Amino acid sequence: MPLALANVRLKFAGKGLLSAMLLVPMILPPFVGAIGMRQLLGPQGVLNAALAALGLVDPAAATDWFMEHRFLGVVVLQTLHLYPIMYLNLVAALANIDPSLEDAARNLGASRTTLFRRVTFPLMVPGYFAGAILVFLWSMTDLGTPLMFEFRDVIAVQIFNSIYEAGAPDPNALVLLLLAMVAVIYYGAKLILGRGGHEMMARSVQAPAGRRAGAAATFACWMLFGAVILAAAMPHLMVILTSFSDQWSGTVLPPILTTAHHREALSHDLTLPSIRNSFFYSLAATGLCAVVAIWVAQLLVRRRFLGRHLLDAMVMLPLAIPGLVLAFGYLNCYYGIGKHLVDWGLWSRNYLYPEANPILLLIVAYAVRRLPYMVRSAVAGLQQTSRTLEEASLNVGASPLRTLLRITVPLVAANLIAGGILVFTFSMLEVSDSLVLAKTREFYPLTKAIWQMFTDEFRTFQYAVSSALGVWAMVLLAVSLLVSSRLLGRKMGAIFRA
Repeated sequence: MPLALANVRLKFAGKGLLSAMLLVPMILPPFVGAIGMRQLLGPQGVLNAALAALGLVDPAAATDWFMEHRFLGVVVLQTLHLYPIMYLNLVAALANIDPSLEDAARNLGASRTTLFRRVTFPLMVPGYFAGAILVFLWSMTDLGTPLMFEFRDVIAVQIFNSIYEAGAPDPNALVLLLLAMVAVIYYGAKLILGRGGHEMMARSVQAPAGRRAGAAATFACWMLFGAVILAAAMPHLMVILTSFSDQWSGTVLPPILTTAHHREALSHDLTLPSIRNSFFYSLAATGLCAVVAIWVAQLLVRRRFLGRHLLDAMVMLPLAIPGLVLAFGYLNCYYGIGKHLVDWGLWSRNYLYPEANPILLLIVAYAVRRLPYMVRSAVAGLQQTSRTLEEASLNVGASPLRTLLRITVPLVAANLIAGGILVFTFSMLEVSDSLVLAKTREFYPLTKAIWQMFTDEFRTFQYAVSSALGVWAMVLLAVSLLVSSRLLGRKMGAIFRA
């Protein structure tokens, strides 16, 4: 909340750079970040080396911080990885608030505390709810982070283990239990928070770009943003150093630096095709999500029909299904059915058939998993926009499709951009679907290529080559996010504050 308020309400030096840097956690796959966290918190890691240099610990009896504080580690890593979801939704919600409403409250003598409590926060509740429910559901169903810490006492890991362990509980029963829990929790949270949103009429004035911060406020903003960015970037820094290191153990910094691992990663025959594949899969999934999300959001916000709340809950269910389970479901469904249809001459091996060509299946899997991000962003935008403009367009003879394209989409474009960034980035970083569905090298996405290097080919390099490819993945995603941030600043600023 403080980060979003500072971003929207203040103008200070370096604001654009700091705002872009806040999205750093979105550019690193969690299993690649695990390498960095092990290097930081392991028994021969950076933290123990620093403490030993200060004489605070015995290097021969160093603590394995990574494994001894697993629950806390899971919570911290999930927080660092997921806070951009809340941040993006809060920024969009704050920027969409009609400034005349806050001006009216100030003119009536409302203090800053009263203004925020009685006007600002109620108007941003849709965006707050959109971010909070996504963070909660992601944390509840996250598989990669608990597995990385070998923390088994969460339902997602139990489902993962039950797929492979003989005599384990039926994974289908566990998935059904998880889906029921998520539906109940989501609907209960919606009853408490979701009803707090307030529609605003179209704004006739453009919101100010924010008041210019003084020297003290600028310093405070830099300290606040810097502390969050430093904490979030620590795994990334460790991965970067690991990719340039040679036998790094027991020291604060790598004793020997080398670029050999980067040359090996870039020259590998998996690298460029996997990057190209990931961009194509992610862009296609983002476009598919945008089309479906605006239609679903229109139904949820602008229509009243039997089963609307059930549809709202069903839209969120993909977040409750661990990616591994969803991927195995697609694999079993289309491999079994597809094989029979191909044998009977009723289906082509080129579509929805993982063994031959998984492209369409990967795109659909990415889109289904990330659809809730786009839907929640679109719903938040529609909840903050009065339907009177759409009704006026229909009354003068515009078709529903023309009204949607010329009126509705521009009004919620800021929210769609925020949701699109999330969909594209998390699709680029998708692990479970990629590992299960991409079976042939020519269709490997980036995460599958990194995983292939990590598990099979380069163990003799102590994961340095997979770290190097992870670094290049970070660079590519960072460029895409910086371009998106620049686009939001130049072309979407008026929509954020119009």
